[in-house]
Amino acid sequence: MANLTLRQLKNSFNESWLKNDYLNLLLDGDTIQEDDSLIKLLKTAIVFVQYGDDHLSKLGYRIITRYSNKYNDYVPLFDIAINKGYIPISKFIESTEFNDERYSDTLLGAFNTTVHENFRYNEIYISHGQKKLIDFAASAVKDYVIVAPTSYGKSEIIIGEINKNRDSNTVVIVPTKALLAQTKKRIVESSAFKDNYQKIITHPEMFRGNEKNFIAVLTQERLLRLLQRHGDLNIDLVLIDEAHNLLSSDSRAVLLAQVILILKKRNSDSVIKFFTPFISDAKNLQIPLANYTVEEGKSNENLKTERFYVCDLRFDRKLYLYDQFISDFFQVKNDGYRDELECVKERKGNKNIIYLNRPRDIESFAMKMTISSTTTNQIDTQLNEAYDAIADYVHPEYNLLKCIKSGVVYHHGGMPELVRLYVESIFSKIPYLRFIVTSSTLLEGVNIPAEKIFLLSNKVGRRSFSKSQFKNLIGRVCRFSEIFDSEKGNLNLLEPEIYLFKGEYTASNANIRNFIKDRARIDLKMEDRVDNILMKSVQDDLSPQQIEQLEESLTYLENIENNVIDENQEIRYAKYQISESCFHNNIHDFDILDNEDQLNENLLFFKEQTDKLIDNSNDLLQAIFMIFIDEIEIKDETLKRLEYQAARSFYSMFIDWRINGSSYNQMISSFTRYWDNLDNKIIYVGSKWGEIKLNDQNVRELYVDLETKNESQQINLSIVRIKEEQDFVDNTLMKYVEVLADLELMNDDFYDKVKYGTSDKQIITLLKNGFSMDLAKIIVQRVYSGFVEINIESDEVIINEQILEVMRNEGVNEILIFELNYHISIQ
Repeated sequence: MANLTLRQLKNSFNESWLKNDYLNLLLDGDTIQEDDSLIKLLKTAIVFVQYGDDHLSKLGYRIITRYSNKYNDYVPLFDIAINKGYIPISKFIESTEFNDERYSDTLLGAFNTTVHENFRYNEIYISHGQKKLIDFAASAVKDYVIVAPTSYGKSEIIIGEINKNRDSNTVVIVPTKALLAQTKKRIVESSAFKDNYQKIITHPEMFRGNEKNFIAVLTQERLLRLLQRHGDLNIDLVLIDEAHNLLSSDSRAVLLAQVILILKKRNSDSVIKFFTPFISDAKNLQIPLANYTVEEGKSNENLKTERFYVCDLRFDRKLYLYDQFISDFFQVKNDGYRDELECVKERKGNKNIIYLNRPRDIESFAMKMTISSTTTNQIDTQLNEAYDAIADYVHPEYNLLKCIKSGVVYHHGGMPELVRLYVESIFSKIPYLRFIVTSSTLLEGVNIPAEKIFLLSNKVGRRSFSKSQFKNLIGRVCRFSEIFDSEKGNLNLLEPEIYLFKGEYTASNANIRNFIKDRARIDLKMEDRVDNILMKSVQDDLSPQQIEQLEESLTYLENIENNVIDENQEIRYAKYQISESCFHNNIHDFDILDNEDQLNENLLFFKEQTDKLIDNSNDLLQAIFMIFIDEIEIKDETLKRLEYQAARSFYSMFIDWRINGSSYNQMISSFTRYWDNLDNKIIYVGSKWGEIKLNDQNVRELYVDLETKNESQQINLSIVRIKEEQDFVDNTLMKYVEVLADLELMNDDFYDKVKYGTSDKQIITLLKNGFSMDLAKIIVQRVYSGFVEINIESDEVIINEQILEVMRNEGVNEILIFELNYHISIQ
């Protein structure tokens, strides 16, 4: 039989007998009454699976999956799962639907049991595609890329690579601090690691220089700092998680490429392994200036078959199912919805993700859900513990607390980092919490249980979701661990539901039908968008602007580490120590070489004006202004604000809070008192939270009028502002502190206090190991002798897990106990 194609089917679909039966199977509420029609449809699905092209084969699988779930008859799905190597599905059906002992005694039952056992891996059953990836990783000798959907075991392969390369210096590069903590915890909890304990380096200052065969889990920024501190350090094995980030145009992607080039320059034999949920061509992860080529291990297998819904709340307000195979829209029987909230509440599952682009919209919608819901009065120990912990750690007026009582949590980058991690944990564990309203923070490997996702916006930042971002996001729902859970598993989760709205949170000109077609159509051709200038070569057709950007990036790289690129290229090098230090501290707020004469002149003038080391926050901010801002062509508007004395006074105050180790609760009180004492109540809050323009010259709303905010609103505004100011201090101001320290202008004790919030060496050791200030202070100040070993010479920390019970008995905040779980190493 000649192969059928999806295109042939679509051309004749509307005139074929298949249309009515397929739609009756697909749509909610409709059923196929005639057994003959069902049999005919199933036979057709088998033909599609066996004799169609790849896309048509997936349509056949969709029909069978939908039939089995709709009619609660899993025999066809079992047969197809065995045939296609979808072992987790067939094993789950065997154990839940075919649990009669007579089945296992049959020849077929014995044969299938043998088949299943061949796909047993670390106490779970994996699919043929997963096994292929694991076997590929085990046999690959050199650099490779593994491309596979979420849930396909990339994390397990990373841990496997670490464990089989114990005689190597290994680094895992992760994109966020949150993933850093998660990755470290996965490594520590792996059985092989427990048997052969090794120190895991998560901060550049944890590395002493004499370690052999170490494991490091670092962001690219921390890894660069480590390499700069130790000029002779070589890495043997580099494992890059969420590697698709390398293709982006942002500064972190460029920095990641620069770090890879440095690693390859120092050790040409270093092996690099990339892990990503999506990429079309693995060759796009090869940096032209680096000498490596990659093998590709890829799985196009997909056990899930998504159901996409769209609703235009600015048009007919009705819900339509978009079928990605036929690429058409079919109305779901309903009278239409008033707004997003009504649809979410009617179509909700047990666990639901609600996506919005802006943090302000996230909190606003979460509060809408809270106001329209009945709060719980039920006694739930976990829920009450979480409520009390957040109230104590942050503030009793925190909006998140109102949401929790209604079964809603929110999650965005403006939250305290530890609270965000805690929210992920309680959402996963507490059944009453059914909705998480979140932003693109969910795209970076965050694992939470959810069976439905509601997209109230189709943008990430200022851009619409790319095809790959959209694919990555929808992969976050209905993870394998939920579908095939032995106690709560449900094969209905093989059909994740994704809802897309055009309403209050989308642009008026957004076309959501075209959007979903361009990202979900099954025969869509995925293409990589390579925007990272270091991923391009001079042979590419570069614009004059791109050539200039490439030259700037290479100049920056060479000033970070000499002789990384071809020595024949003309490179400008820094003339002064201050400009060298600016390069080494990854400063991009101004062109370093164009401004280096002025920088050096500013430095000399500053030294003439002062005869002592910087030892207080006022002098620190004044030094940053005098040396790095005055007469310098600043590109970053946020930093440029330090031209004003009022801004410098504010950050001086903020750094004093840091030095004093103020808790979140204390900083909130200090923030609101500071606002109370302001004569001008119009304050800068940035684009994420701005509501008004300061004057006619402003293009965007960057300000808020405090006179319009009640006490509770001011408290919640202060919470997000504190986080953003902490990020500004950590990610921007601290770079200049490091330069001042390199130039020996900082008092050592004061430098420690600014950098760590303390000069206590034990607390600093804990901070270097990733502990929060609040937890570190409790551990040191309460002296948990017998449970904690802190070695300030080697920066090693060993925690006995029995400390958890002791802390609970002493009433330590549950958030800090939750954090401590990330740091416990079982000996």
